Amino acid sequence: MANLVLMPQLGISEESALLAQWHVREGDKVSVGDKLFSIETGKSSFDVPSDYAGTVLKLILPEGEEALIQAPICAIGEEGETYDAHPEENGRAMRAPTSHGETPVGARIARPPEPQATGRGISPRARALAAKADIDPMLAAPTGPEGRVIERDVRALLEHGVVRAVQPASAYEDRPMPHLRKIIAKNMTASLAQTAQLTHTASFDATDILAHRASFKNDPEMSGVTLTDMVLYAVTRTLPDYPELNAWVLDDGATVRFFHQVNLACAVDTPKGLMAPVIFGGSELSLLQISKALRELAEGCRAGTAPAEALTGGSFTVSNLGMYGIEHFTPILNAPQTGILGVCAIIQRVREAGGALQLYPCMALSLTYDHRAVDGAPASRFLQALCKNLESFTELVAL
Repeated sequence: MANLVLMPQLGISEESALLAQWHVREGDKVSVGDKLFSIETGKSSFDVPSDYAGTVLKLILPEGEEALIQAPICAIGEEGETYDAHPEENGRAMRAPTSHGETPVGARIARPPEPQATGRGISPRARALAAKADIDPMLAAPTGPEGRVIERDVRALLEHGVVRAVQPASAYEDRPMPHLRKIIAKNMTASLAQTAQLTHTASFDATDILAHRASFKNDPEMSGVTLTDMVLYAVTRTLPDYPELNAWVLDDGATVRFFHQVNLACAVDTPKGLMAPVIFGGSELSLLQISKALRELAEGCRAGTAPAEALTGGSFTVSNLGMYGIEHFTPILNAPQTGILGVCAIIQRVREAGGALQLYPCMALSLTYDHRAVDGAPASRFLQALCKNLESFTELVAL
């Protein structure tokens, strides 16, 4: 019997994944290690290689559809071999339902039909079929994941004879929200709704940090160190003295988990959306080690190759929008973390020195914290201490 390729488990918290793209077609010959398909989870995207050699007999899951972990994706074997696309019937790739109504792992995600599509998305195959039949796919009752209209819904619409011509909409274009974007939207909404967020802003004289960065230009090993790396380093040296900000709020506020090390997450912009890979044990790393770790993690996130375990477990987050000229913003907590630091652009400000006006480079920092676990005074003291460390960065690195 042919081999079934199952939706892989990429992280301990992932329950399902979206099949973003097939890289093979039915009838193609594949070898072990050949790229089969790309998937998206709630945290990243990954290319999945083949564990089997043979012929692709069947692509079971269409592009743009979501399935539970360990659900069958495709069949690979010798031409003419049979395969069982429903392994849950004989007990394979299945997890028995629990007393709480847990869904079997081998089952496809589906929701009960609704009277009308909610507009959350239409699969490419459903959209193509609807366009060919000249009907409005939004009239279909969605049974796909998260209220998504899939091909079978459009076929059911055709069979029942409920049709309506699609009205032209040349003034706009509706696009389904990408899977990762939906996850980000869900997490951000939950963070604002379930935490007590407050933001403080302070600024510091960036003269020393800029001079220290300039001193790296002729050092091949340190030349790649950025201002972001230097801020991360200062955070890892400041945060241990303020444990309330190196923590998680659990159980709806009933428990606070304090971390013994600084596991520093850093927001990274990728083509698929925002990610926050984690530099674990950052308080034990040198400036160069932090710089290299962030560079590798950022490249992995943008390429879709960052390991799933590197995208969870952060105890504090830093988000830098300074390169876009942003002078002030209010970052949203990466719950359940109690703090996130926003790094802003360096601007020239005027101050009085010796009775004369003087220009100096100023960088602003915005600290958002969960007021359930952290009061304003300790949050302000942390920001004050961080600014002091950054103003005397040369001395901080020498310690």
